[in-house]
Amino acid sequence: MAGTVPMTQEGELRGSRNEYIHWIQDVPDQRAIVRQYMRYEHEIRTPHNAKQIVLRSLQFATSSPQGPVYLIAARETLEAEAAQEAKLKPSQNPSMNTALEPTGLSPNALNELSEVLLGASRPLIVTSYCGRSGEGFRALKDLAELLTIPVHENAPIYNNFSTTSFLHQGHQWNGGGQLPALAEADVVVVIDSDVPWITAQSKPNESAKIYHLDCDPLKEGTTLWTLPCEKRWKCDSGFALRQLVDTIVSKNQIRTQELQQRIEARIASLKERFEARRARLNKAESSLGPSGRLTVPYFMAHLRSACSGLHVVGLNESTTNLGNVADHLRHSESHTLIGSGGGALGWYSGAAVGATLALRSAGREDDLVVAFTGDGTWLFGVPSCAYWMAKKYETPYLTIIWNNGGWSSPKNACLRIHPELGQTASNARGKSSSTDGVSSLAERLMVGIDPSPAFGKIAEGAGGAWWRIATRPEEVDEICREAINVVRKEKRCAVIEVVIDKI
Repeated sequence: MAGTVPMTQEGELRGSRNEYIHWIQDVPDQRAIVRQYMRYEHEIRTPHNAKQIVLRSLQFATSSPQGPVYLIAARETLEAEAAQEAKLKPSQNPSMNTALEPTGLSPNALNELSEVLLGASRPLIVTSYCGRSGEGFRALKDLAELLTIPVHENAPIYNNFSTTSFLHQGHQWNGGGQLPALAEADVVVVIDSDVPWITAQSKPNESAKIYHLDCDPLKEGTTLWTLPCEKRWKCDSGFALRQLVDTIVSKNQIRTQELQQRIEARIASLKERFEARRARLNKAESSLGPSGRLTVPYFMAHLRSACSGLHVVGLNESTTNLGNVADHLRHSESHTLIGSGGGALGWYSGAAVGATLALRSAGREDDLVVAFTGDGTWLFGVPSCAYWMAKKYETPYLTIIWNNGGWSSPKNACLRIHPELGQTASNARGKSSSTDGVSSLAERLMVGIDPSPAFGKIAEGAGGAWWRIATRPEEVDEICREAINVVRKEKRCAVIEVVIDKI
């Protein structure tokens, strides 16, 4: 909620304009600034319906698909007096103006989808935020394990499935090529996903049957979007998947020898693929960068070890290292890794304060909040405010900064369109910009952050944060242990700047 400039200027009402800034700040349509990002926005013009408008706003904010709401009011409205009513009207009663109840699937939909999955040879589930609720996370696990269905997370906003299960097919954001499980699937069930795949890099088989379950299957706030499929249903994934599990269990086909043989064949191939993937991840965790510097997988393995026995709530805004964090955290519980879901950067800082407050209110003060962020993204989080807030509201958290010397995402986006620039940069590598005028591609694209800011000093000055810079393998374990101790025992923020190879 925000105020607007007063709507009168000569003292006609209490709150009328009386400062020069009231004219400077006047804009024709303040709500337009954020309208495209809101579930609902409105103006409170009189105190007599303020309660109704606030309750309506909360209904939108808490009903799926959940999102922010924005209200404004002029100062005269906020200063206006209204008589206190002895009895609330029904429209002013919070208990009578609640969020929508979650909806499931119809009997016909449950029958069709259960029959399709029972008859599939190579089914696949693709999701991005089924795990936004604990119920959705658990129901997805039960469904996948019941029929041995592999699960792929594409551009996940929440962690949706245990990465330690052989059914997990990994994560994919940008790049990565064709996902084998998607290409070979004869049935694909998309559950709660804004971008289930990027067709230019990975897509399902043309003969695959696709079904879509989502709280927002039409993506009503997105102008260009399509997902051709057999059927699509608007539903709460946790509720619907629990229904689906119960329906499948009640079917006679679940006990047939034919189904068991197909399941056993899937188990063998999926375990083989999982072991190969795990071997690749293990190799990455034991390797340093080309220049001998730390890597994200190497650091994540040691951080994971230092966090053994703790429940970690990770906030992943690592941009080009989103996948590395998700792959190497090796999580198996719901709400272990959360992303912003938005198009802007700098979310990690306010999110860390909010997450810590929420965990405290839920009696989970022993949980460790870890914000993973790149060096450029860290600056977008207004750290001078963030760490001051964390100190004031006693919400300590650990920040991991991947310092690669710039904004790698726009550089990579450019190279996807103009790969020849990468070849030119490779040919020029090793030449000194000080001697022959050859500059790095990052400098030419103006995405470099050089010289590097003193990240830790900024956090220390703003909120008394503890900080260290990790550059050598032998110091990583001690730095991780000390940082965790600072957050858990000293109750103040800790910042670890991890220096990795430059972009």
